[in-house]
Amino acid sequence: MYTQISCPNCGTNYSAEVHQVIDVGRNPELKAALLSGQINVAVCPSCGTGGQLSSAMVYHDPEHDLFMIHVPQELSLDQLEREKYIGQLTREVLDNTPPEQRRAYMLQPKTMFTMQSFLEKVLETEGITKEMIERQQNQAELLNTLITADQDVADHLLSERADEIDEVFFAMLRQYIEAASQMNDNQQLVPLINLQAKLMTETEMGRRLERQQIALHGLNRSAKDADGLTPAVLLEHILKNQEDPELVRILAQAGLQAMTYEFFTGLTNEIERQELAGNEEAVERLSSIRSELLQMQEDVQTQTRQVLGEAQEILN
Repeated sequence: MYTQISCPNCGTNYSAEVHQVIDVGRNPELKAALLSGQINVAVCPSCGTGGQLSSAMVYHDPEHDLFMIHVPQELSLDQLEREKYIGQLTREVLDNTPPEQRRAYMLQPKTMFTMQSFLEKVLETEGITKEMIERQQNQAELLNTLITADQDVADHLLSERADEIDEVFFAMLRQYIEAASQMNDNQQLVPLINLQAKLMTETEMGRRLERQQIALHGLNRSAKDADGLTPAVLLEHILKNQEDPELVRILAQAGLQAMTYEFFTGLTNEIERQELAGNEEAVERLSSIRSELLQMQEDVQTQTRQVLGEAQEILN
């Protein structure tokens, strides 16, 4: 529905769309809009002032048997008005649900007292728990502290909170760097790049990422010299990094198109060569790599067949 709004900054009257019922069974696109903060946002067309509107919302996800409601405290409703409001929104969802799809849980919506708890419950259906959210919030706080901290404080934090320096943390840092670079803000960009360099050399995750970058750079360079990523080039780099299972997986994922019959023939020949040399450790390691890569290839082929099958069903 649409509601009339008076801009608190310039007084302009305009209308904005308000979603009070988010039924992702009927409108799945509303879930992404809710999680990205694009639901119930009003922006004045005259001065650009805007923000989130305070509105009651009912959320229904039939796939996860989730039915809940949030009534903001800002609406200042008494208990009777609040219960009446909840009843109206609940009835609206039930009226728009076919009788055969109505379930008992829909008669008693869960009440979420804050918008944060409301969103956390939605995120749980995506496999994102409250603990994961809290961890990312702590990582963001740590990153912002490290950007301005002196060397002694930074060293202490890196030692004390080393477990928080993971792939997600580096992804946050890269986003900060990209944003500063796009704005040509060297005052922010320089300390960010310096922090990244420090983390790459002084943290376990940083050293892991650096090894991955070096391995991928080497693969790309060899592929360029060979006028393309060939099975022989991929095999050479996997054998070179065979003692690091993580690097082997990353290289294989980057070179999936080169994992052909020729590649596996070459890998089998290397296993046989190590057998003749009596190197049992290498034989076991390479045999395990071959099994894992064959499984990876099979999984990709299965996913491809599934996608093609779904496309064929749509065409039919």
